[in-house]
Amino acid sequence: MPDSEVFARALESFSQRLISDTLELLGRAEYHGAHPDNCAAYRWCCWMLTGRFEEAWRESDEIARRGGPDPYRFWDGLPFWNKRVIIRCLHGFGDAIQFIRYAPLVRSQASRVIVQTHPELLSVMRAVPGVDEVITWPDENRATWDQQIELMELPRAFRTTLDTIPCEIPYVRLTPEQKLRSRIRARRNGRPRIGLQWGSGTWNIDRSLRLTELRPLLGLPEFEYYSFQRGEQRNELRSLESYQIQDVSGEAPDILEAAADLLNIDLLISADTMLAHLAGALGKQVWVLLPFESDWRWMLERRDSPWYPTMRLFRQPARGDWAYAVLQACAELQSAAEPPGGFRPDQG
Repeated sequence: MPDSEVFARALESFSQRLISDTLELLGRAEYHGAHPDNCAAYRWCCWMLTGRFEEAWRESDEIARRGGPDPYRFWDGLPFWNKRVIIRCLHGFGDAIQFIRYAPLVRSQASRVIVQTHPELLSVMRAVPGVDEVITWPDENRATWDQQIELMELPRAFRTTLDTIPCEIPYVRLTPEQKLRSRIRARRNGRPRIGLQWGSGTWNIDRSLRLTELRPLLGLPEFEYYSFQRGEQRNELRSLESYQIQDVSGEAPDILEAAADLLNIDLLISADTMLAHLAGALGKQVWVLLPFESDWRWMLERRDSPWYPTMRLFRQPARGDWAYAVLQACAELQSAAEPPGGFRPDQG
């Protein structure tokens, strides 16, 4: 059987989350001539999905050893001791927020830590302990550094395992002045505040819901709802005006306003978006609605996340089945409002 056919079968098996079958097929595909880096990349995802991080780093080591071109590989493999280290955030906003948690670990070894990130994240990155300087592109001042690393290389650099994920929450810490930038005002009643974001970016449209699919949640009268949705999907609010969802999304380019708003709600219910990562980094309660083929960082079948202690996961049982995940979240939201002592979205 040609290597391309075996590799295609491996990818189909991977899409169904049949991990053992995927690993077996990838081994066969590589034996028959499939590119070893392609096979290693999918094995890497299998190991991460199953929590076997050590195996994933060995795949990364082999890919680096083979030396194929990689625009995201910057780290020289050497320790950070007494060096001026620049952390480059070349992936998405959510990736940047998730893995900037490693900045204090880098700073514990390095003499200085510089973060180069997206313009929208400058203020948020300045709110992270261990960061000495934050810059964006182009680097007009030519920041001086001795060593560089792309942000998502950091877990491998520290040989992270499930037991050693840095989980000191919050690791994005707003000042009192920054908290005043919130667009959510003082409470007028005792109802818990629920933030919503249903649309993810265009990179993976399977992560997004339609607002109408959240109707079971929106019909609960004991809560106040706040929309954080931006972009075109924000227009979906017009179709459900009767539900009185307060729009606080705004269009400010700086993500700091969203962070300040998150500090004034009780729970965020979100698709797999940057905002979910931001809520987790702030130590806020956040429930994430995940597609069947969810990203490797959410692993398999877990209801919690080892990356964010305040996060809970609600998964599609099959492709496209948002109804199950939403109804499950709805039932647990009602249950969270019942315990003595008030709203407890961390229970369950």
